[in-house]
Amino acid sequence: MKKLTVQEAAEWIKDGDTVAFSGFLLTAFAREIVIAMKEKFEKTGSPKNLTVMHASGCGNNADQGVFELMEREGLVSKYICGHYTRSKRSVELVNRNAIESHNLPIGMLCKMYQAKIEGKIGEFSKIGLHTFVDPRYSGGKMNSVTKDDLVELVDIQGEEYLLYKAPNIDIGIIRGTTVDEHGNLTMEEEASFADALEVAMATKASGGKVIAQVKYYVKDSSIDRPNVKVPGIFVDGFYVTEDAQEYHRQTPGELYSPILSGYNHTDITSKKVPLVLDERKIIARRAAFEIKRDTVVNLGFGIPENIALVADEEGMIQHLVLTVESGIIGGIPLGGKHFGAAVNAWATMSMSQIFDYYNGGGLDISFLGFAEVDPYGDVNVNKFGPSIAGVGGFIDISQSTKQMVFCGTMTSGGLKIKIENGNLVIVQEGKRKKFVKEIETICYNSRYGVQRGQNCIFITERCVFRPTEDGLELIEIAPGIDIDRDIKDQMEFPIKVSKDLKTMDPRIFNIEPMELRKAF
Repeated sequence: MKKLTVQEAAEWIKDGDTVAFSGFLLTAFAREIVIAMKEKFEKTGSPKNLTVMHASGCGNNADQGVFELMEREGLVSKYICGHYTRSKRSVELVNRNAIESHNLPIGMLCKMYQAKIEGKIGEFSKIGLHTFVDPRYSGGKMNSVTKDDLVELVDIQGEEYLLYKAPNIDIGIIRGTTVDEHGNLTMEEEASFADALEVAMATKASGGKVIAQVKYYVKDSSIDRPNVKVPGIFVDGFYVTEDAQEYHRQTPGELYSPILSGYNHTDITSKKVPLVLDERKIIARRAAFEIKRDTVVNLGFGIPENIALVADEEGMIQHLVLTVESGIIGGIPLGGKHFGAAVNAWATMSMSQIFDYYNGGGLDISFLGFAEVDPYGDVNVNKFGPSIAGVGGFIDISQSTKQMVFCGTMTSGGLKIKIENGNLVIVQEGKRKKFVKEIETICYNSRYGVQRGQNCIFITERCVFRPTEDGLELIEIAPGIDIDRDIKDQMEFPIKVSKDLKTMDPRIFNIEPMELRKAF
């Protein structure tokens, strides 16, 4: 195990290597070596033609992350990821066929690492069937120059499965807090463990080398054995960050907080600002009616984040177990620049472990956003013309959860509403309709869900839909809403109206607490 400078660590990476990064946004992500690799390429033209892969999005959803390698064309030739973290540069390269790229579910990428660790050909799973990662659609290929088949459709005892092929990794790049002279790595200042251990072990199983970025270097007697998250046998070299503020942030919004690492608890209810009764809170309030006592819940990014705050307002939060795909169980998940972190959490698992739990059907209910929905209730959250987001954990979670609730506004881009005497009034429609005739990529296949008996609904600020074998059905409308003007005219396809059409609970549209706990 070698102590290196970051520049020396970058020398380990050779032309054509496959490089795997750990991380969840900036948590456990070694950004400093990304900059060193880019600077070396600018000076020498090497390393070039790299294959870069990571399971979750690695970056700050703005100007920092793996995508900084894409700023110098030729450095990366293949890009395999679960999420693009709003990287305009990466998306631009994909769209003009300048790099090959696969987008695969986070959980399956984690399991591809695990398959390599176990010496298997790959991971067999039903996750992804009848979505865009199914080879009958695109196999996760994001453009026409991407030719490698990372996913195959196979038959096992008469049932369809997808085979996600195990990767060969030349260099694994991980991050921790403290390393000792034997390479034992702790992660006490990280918001989650992400997939650091899995990346390290898969790299070693490939015969590759593992490089770790750390904040501190200590003697071996300074580390207690229970704190070691990556044993030294999986680490070949490390460098100590030269600028933690810039390169070793706990989350995009925090350098380091002991609260986010789980050492301190906080009474966030005394500090939070109540949510304004806008379209986002209306959706979250209606969603809260779906929550049952003592259920295990996953909340997605965006509007679903507000459900935790509504549940807290209603005095329900202590009777739920909220989880995050970064590996966190319990507590209250955070959003925005702290997405992937939580306060007052019970425990932290690796991403691979949490997705084992998710994909095995452990979640009772999940709340995810939607960007586009077609007449059958199929959902797209990934690709919209030249815009590419990445599927993240959406497919893993939506296909395996017992009860699925999709949350989003009816239209987007300028939607304005108001509440008058308990009625919802649409002041201004959004510029873009979200219920459209055709979607570009299928991230959730509603007919497949109906076939498997999955319980699913779509909640908007003005109505609720339920998918059926024949398509979406309108089952609830908000008080004050006109079905023709406010619903049918805002969709690109005709909609069935339930014979038992109901009005959404009027408490949702009143600023006072709904007192859901009484019936909870």
